[in-house]
Amino acid sequence: MTNNITTSTKKTFFGIATGVVIVLLLVNARFTAAQAQGTKFTGEITDEKLNCVQTPMKAVPGITRKEACVLYWARYGNPPSKLVLYDASTKTPYKLDKQDWVQPFVGERVEITGTLNSATKTIALKDVRKP
Repeated sequence: MTNNITTSTKKTFFGIATGVVIVLLLVNARFTAAQAQGTKFTGEITDEKLNCVQTPMKAVPGITRKEACVLYWARYGNPPSKLVLYDASTKTPYKLDKQDWVQPFVGERVEITGTLNSATKTIALKDVRKP
């Protein structure tokens, strides 16, 4: 009789362990799928020193449009400024790994899908579009 209880207990334990493993695999698959899709970030494409989101803009005389201001600092700043996504609601600039993807949106509000490296505040871009 003791042998049957041991065998029954073993079967129950392995059944529970198998169930836990299956649940963990499903949770991991769902988490991995969410990561693959990326997180959405919304903000404005501007220069990394935020010269062009200030009021008044920090620009050279004659530049009055935000796009021209950003392009000026990206081209002629010393050193040239990188483009960033600036979230005005949190006052947070995010570095962007693919500068060429966001250049057409300079000075505009965009929605970026990507993965954030929180240590460097850099977004690995998957998609950029106007909201």
